Formats: sequence, C-alpha cells, structure tokens
Amino acid sequence: MLRLHLPDPPTDSEEEEEDVAEGAAAQSSRSSIPMDAEHVELVKRTMASVKLPTLGIPAWASQISEEQWKDVVQRTLQARQSLGGPRPEWK
Repeated sequence: MLRLHLPDPPTDSEEEEEDVAEGAAAQSSRSSIPMDAEHVELVKRTMASVKLPTLGIPAWASQISEEQWKDVVQRTLQARQSLGGPRPEWK
C-alpha cells in the first residue's frame, strides 16, 4: 500500500471569499464560450499533442496504475470527510 500525502486544501478567509465570489462571476462568463464541433475538435487535437516533461513525474507515479491512484485519492478524501475535516470544493 502506498502512503501518499495529499495536502490539506487551503482555508478561506472572509476577504478571500469575497474575491472568490467576484472571480467566480467573471470565470463563469469566460467558461461559457460557445463552441461548435469544429472548435471542439481543434481543442481535442491540440490537447492530445501536449506532452508533459517526464522530469516532473515522480518515480512512484510510474509504478501504479491510474485506477490505483484514483482509489488512493478517493479513500483519502473519504477519510477526511469522515473525520469532519475541511472538504475540497469541486467546481
């Protein structure tokens, strides 16, 4: 069993929450760009050609499968939730 540490999510202050609310409104307008099928395919082809440098990949990452990694992350998140710790907000 791998013992991997996921950092705790940052805590929000009231000031940050106000900034986040303003930023969320701006982000929402930017994230709703209408895209036709041609643009969707262009984005897919572009993203498919992106290669990350292998130097940035930790050694343990090549030793486990994607499914094993997802399982580790899911169990860690469930353990945090059951302990009543801070919950990450997925958007």
